[in-house]
Amino acid sequence: MSTTRFDIVDVAQTLRAKRRTIIIVTIVAGILGAAFYLVSKKKYKAEGSFLMTNPLYTDRNNLFQSWGINFVDYFAGDDDVDRIMTVVESDTVKRAVAEKLNLAAAYGLDVSKPKEAKKLMDIVKDNYKVVRTEYNNCDVSYVDTDPQRAAEVVNESMRTIEQIFRGYYIDQRNRMITVLNAQVVTMDSSINVLTDSLANMRDRYGIYSIINPARENLQVSDVKGGGAGFGRAIEEIQNIESIKDQLVIDRTKFISRMNEYKTTQHEKDVKLLHILSSARPPAKAKPPGLTLTTLSCALIGFFFACIYMLISTYYRRIIVIER
Repeated sequence: MSTTRFDIVDVAQTLRAKRRTIIIVTIVAGILGAAFYLVSKKKYKAEGSFLMTNPLYTDRNNLFQSWGINFVDYFAGDDDVDRIMTVVESDTVKRAVAEKLNLAAAYGLDVSKPKEAKKLMDIVKDNYKVVRTEYNNCDVSYVDTDPQRAAEVVNESMRTIEQIFRGYYIDQRNRMITVLNAQVVTMDSSINVLTDSLANMRDRYGIYSIINPARENLQVSDVKGGGAGFGRAIEEIQNIESIKDQLVIDRTKFISRMNEYKTTQHEKDVKLLHILSSARPPAKAKPPGLTLTTLSCALIGFFFACIYMLISTYYRRIIVIER
């Protein structure tokens, strides 16, 4: 049994003999690629970029520094950028943007149906992308058949990311304000009770002098009066006054802290994200364009036509061999 020979010379001869067919297939593939590009919907890619500021710059510990002035960097560090990337990649941002821009109606989906709601999120995830650069700024992009909608999604995404991230810090401060305010209310109640007790005891024994040794830089005046129980009354008044004074001092500290938190609570004008570039509707469709699509399809057609011709020729030679 003879062995079929099919070396590089045979390959070249086969391709030369079938060149007309290969050229026709290549041209047809290029035409089909161009037609598909012209018929299909163009996709547009909108891009925006933002830089994160240091969220601790507006913290009460930095605004009201009591032990000298410590430098706080204006720009966020790597850890802060890592945290905001967690927010960026969450479904919360994507879902919020989809609801604000009513993307379900734009894509013809009914989000009341679980399957279509999931399909909407899949579409947003596939077209939405955020890349962190080496300089700690983030590039946001979105691909859509409507250039205006693509730009709106990018801009709304950056606004939503900023609101969610800033809201975390504001929520923590609001919680502290609530806790401090509740403690102040409790202290007010205790101070009122002690005030009533002191007033009753002073009126009962006729003691109106300030006799609290716990108060600093205070000259204790002579206390006039006497009689049974007078000495004990003085001691009780001193005890109650010391407790009340300490409560008043602590209450002042709590109110001061609460006002500090309230100062940093309203940060609508202090953004944690600085928009470096807002997205604008792209004028050109996303690559590849008409020329590149046509050439790519033509090359693919050329490649498969050559492979088909070589394989078919080789097998025809095998078949005609005598076995």
